Amino acid sequence: MNRTEFLKFNDTPCKFKLRGGREIFGVIWENSYGNNLMHFFSTTAERMRYKIAEQRNDRLALDRLKTPVELEDVVLAEPLS
Repeated sequence: MNRTEFLKFNDTPCKFKLRGGREIFGVIWENSYGNNLMHFFSTTAERMRYKIAEQRNDRLALDRLKTPVELEDVVLAEPLS
């Protein structure tokens, strides 16, 4: 999946199919770090906890509640709602 295709699913609870056939359920969102865009995955519940940790500036929780993901590894996204 390229970024243009991904943007309509950004931060939306989905079922994602990855290369190799694995399916994951949760949220993928993007963050910018300087000139770099990075994408992360969390379950929907972890994403809610991540947003609370952002407000509290809890760096340990932020690192624990996200997993880096490459958009090229995502082959399909289906919104859950």
